[in-house]
Amino acid sequence: MMTISGRKISYAGIFIFWFVTMAVLLFRHYGLNQNIAPAAYKSVIPDELLGEQWLGVYYKGEKIGYAGRQIEKKDEGYKVSELLKMRLKVMDTRKEIETITNAFLDHGLRLKSFDFELKSDADMTIRGRVKDNNLNVEIETQGAKSEKVVRLKDAPSLNLSVVPDILKQGLKTGRKFTMAIIDPATLMQENMFIEVTGKEPITAMGIKQDAFKVRGVFKGTEFFMWLTEKGEVLREESPMGFTLIKESKENAMRIERPSLDFITQVAVPFNLKLPRDTTYLMVKISGIDFKGFELDGGRQRLEGDVLEIRKEALSYQPSAISLKHQEEYLKDTMFIQSKDPQIVALAKEIVKGEKDKLKAARLIYEWVYKNIEKVPAITIPMATEVLKTKRGDCNEHTTLYVALARAAGIPAKIAIGLTYKDGFFYYHAWPEIFVKQWIAVDPTLGQFPADAAHIRLITGDIDKQAQILSVVGKIKIEGMEYK
Repeated sequence: MMTISGRKISYAGIFIFWFVTMAVLLFRHYGLNQNIAPAAYKSVIPDELLGEQWLGVYYKGEKIGYAGRQIEKKDEGYKVSELLKMRLKVMDTRKEIETITNAFLDHGLRLKSFDFELKSDADMTIRGRVKDNNLNVEIETQGAKSEKVVRLKDAPSLNLSVVPDILKQGLKTGRKFTMAIIDPATLMQENMFIEVTGKEPITAMGIKQDAFKVRGVFKGTEFFMWLTEKGEVLREESPMGFTLIKESKENAMRIERPSLDFITQVAVPFNLKLPRDTTYLMVKISGIDFKGFELDGGRQRLEGDVLEIRKEALSYQPSAISLKHQEEYLKDTMFIQSKDPQIVALAKEIVKGEKDKLKAARLIYEWVYKNIEKVPAITIPMATEVLKTKRGDCNEHTTLYVALARAAGIPAKIAIGLTYKDGFFYYHAWPEIFVKQWIAVDPTLGQFPADAAHIRLITGDIDKQAQILSVVGKIKIEGMEYK
């Protein structure tokens, strides 16, 4: 039986992972802009945007880090360098996070290559090289490598920030436009909506001045930034109390000891006390737009704003899955490397020729639950990396389980949502497998099937999970009935 402290630790991963890889990146606004001609930038980037820029990073008013950027002219074009450092408190444990980015552009500001490094629990390096209309990406984490080719519609140019696009469109109240970027976490092309909402007085570095307020929306998450007429960023905000403020380099680099625990801050209060093995749960969901989420289907039934969840009975009447969908949930991906020789070999060793898919799925569940150490981790999990380190939280457990299940021929996917503990719902990840029906299992918490206190919001690989940020701090859950 898992201890309460260990059980709490397992909830840490999903939120921290996306806080670092998405919430922070929203402020940086870096991506590959496919729509604007590179030459257009030459006339809209003022000198104020060149050189060094520094911002302090705050969470609910508490200083937790800093960000710095420098743009340099080189013989072959430009070099854009960026440093981000944060100090977080996670389940009473202090975590240090650092990212270093270097991007190289030609004289037309077209992206030639980039290197991104994440230093945390598991160091990660992402390298990208542009060749023709392809972006060739290599990801390396503690010796585990994965490659991907991103096909681009046009020859890419680096979007230094959304600022050049806004300046090109014109800083005018009411102006709206959409820009195409590369999602920094998934390397997939996405759209970002931008709107200039008006002017407001803003104080930065002791100077009060009028600034344009700009609203942005990316994957359902809203953020704001305040710009001078020349495009200098004075302040940026996201819905979770995350703020960047223009500061001198000396002040920006002063980081305080964090006192706010992220996991506690984003937990959702609940009005009922649930038993550990809840088999049925009825709740009312409010505060969010249900569009784009997967609240209805399988073990969950949504009518209006009332959600019912029933723990699967393993003798339940079987449902069908199309061949197309079955192939989708068996495929090898950049992070779920189900065809990696080590993953395939381990799956065979665990299953030992078991023909019953449900029994095989349980064998894999038992192996992951027993062999992966449960610790909070700030990583972008890859199945091969988890197999090597054998440690992590719900992200790591889930990613490895799904890879092993697929390697054993069992359709599996990642579910993201919330699960209950001691009067709160915490953000969490767990697998779903298809054996005559979709079955939720939890190799992190030790539940097969998972209890009904797991509320699924979405399913999918890393490209879908960023959507979770759009509900953080907004969703409300009211208990109505349980068994």
